Amino acid sequence: MQRFQLLFLVGGLVAIGLGIFLFKIVALDFPLTPDRDADSWTIEAKVSFEGQDRPVSLRLALPSSSSGARIVDEDFIASGFGIETEGDGELRHAVFQRRSQTGRAVLFYRASLYQLDLSRRAGSNGEVPEAISDYRRRDRRRAIQENATPLLLALDSILTDALERSADEDSFISQLAKLSSDTTDERVESLIDGGPPGLNQAADRMVFLLNAAGTPSRVVSGIRLTTETRSVPLERWIEFWIDGAWVPADPITSEPLDKSRIVPITYGGAPLVDGEGFRRLAVSFAIQRNLETALSRAMSRGAEAAPFLAAVSLLNLPIDMQLVFRVLFLIPIAALLIVLLKQVVGIPAFGTFMPVLIALAFRETQLLTGMILFTFIVGAGLVLRIYFAQLKLLLVPRLAAILIVVTFLMMAIALFGQAFNFQLGLSISLFPIVILTMTIERMSTVWEEAGAKDALQKAGGSLVGAAIGYFIITNDFIEEMVFVYPELLLIVLAVVIMLGRYNGYKLTEYRRFRKLAATAG
Repeated sequence: MQRFQLLFLVGGLVAIGLGIFLFKIVALDFPLTPDRDADSWTIEAKVSFEGQDRPVSLRLALPSSSSGARIVDEDFIASGFGIETEGDGELRHAVFQRRSQTGRAVLFYRASLYQLDLSRRAGSNGEVPEAISDYRRRDRRRAIQENATPLLLALDSILTDALERSADEDSFISQLAKLSSDTTDERVESLIDGGPPGLNQAADRMVFLLNAAGTPSRVVSGIRLTTETRSVPLERWIEFWIDGAWVPADPITSEPLDKSRIVPITYGGAPLVDGEGFRRLAVSFAIQRNLETALSRAMSRGAEAAPFLAAVSLLNLPIDMQLVFRVLFLIPIAALLIVLLKQVVGIPAFGTFMPVLIALAFRETQLLTGMILFTFIVGAGLVLRIYFAQLKLLLVPRLAAILIVVTFLMMAIALFGQAFNFQLGLSISLFPIVILTMTIERMSTVWEEAGAKDALQKAGGSLVGAAIGYFIITNDFIEEMVFVYPELLLIVLAVVIMLGRYNGYKLTEYRRFRKLAATAG
């Protein structure tokens, strides 16, 4: 009876999962390999604030089309607010207004853009800008003769050195960037101390020098289209006018940026958000590459032929939620791997989910760095656990003490990496501190009860499982398949249930009993 129930359950799961999968591919013509379209991106801005029980007027700077990317569609979600867009071209704002707002409010802005294949020196139809500065060469030299301040002397010296070491406009800007980025130079220190506010920032300092040299330049704040993320930082770079076009560049190296990979939002240090009638403002951006056009067409057909499937599609969720499920749906795949390694292969490990969570941590820290961190933290925790055991602490206080020590160890590692400019890629939010604490406790317990060999074998097996899981959860094809076709997880569930009834020999046990089999034969 139990066997019949098991077969019925497994068969039903496989039939449902495979049926929905095939229906999407055959009837709705979903792409079998839903690759990303590298030329299409979606940007989403989330603005949250608290009203003060009075009229609200909030101005949000909007992304603008650049010579390498064009915004083709945008929409807003702001229940109860009036929305107007003002400005054109580079200076665009959305104005959200409401007569009265009490409590928390959340506004969304979403834009779709396509990357364009344009050369770096694309022409411009606009007017030639003017370098705005009170320190142009003629004015600067006259001021030096009248009153030679440290700022004037330092500025003139830096510009003169860059000019003498260069042969053309490009090399002049490159040399100027080298001099500007050297904060140990006394001349640069004089600029920071005596110049306008903000020259301690590399971008503002470079723009100040370029404008003084007669090259029109400005500071730009925006987003880089590098990889999809739920929280993309707002970055700053510079733009200088050369050969009839604005050229975006890194403020420290002056290396030109790929125009198809940047989205400008504000210019000249303008605020991202301003207005009145609110407090506790928070703004975050999320970016995502769009799936290829074949999937978009299939979704359109699905809305007509199978409204239910289209309604429950994860592609309808906000971007930040989509990115969450892209990670969550990888966990069952990694769990299936651990089940295979333990039930079929026979690799020992501390539990099932600990290797999966460690694999997720490796996704943030990268594999080699993550394994080093895991070994170091667990080793240090074992030493401290032995010390705490000598104090005769009870279980719960001992676990809390180990957790606190692990937290301090991670803080020390992060500070060490920052001090030596070594990026560890450590993500506190994903790195399983609690799992590490339990691992230390379980490993020490196994060490005491079964010996060091058994404890080290399980620790090594956990690392092996986490390492293999890392390669699965970082595979773009697997991520896309389980996200677009979540019904495949029903088949994964069926396989896990079947493996749960497997009680035969493991692969490692064949080697273990090889001599016994030879003797019996």
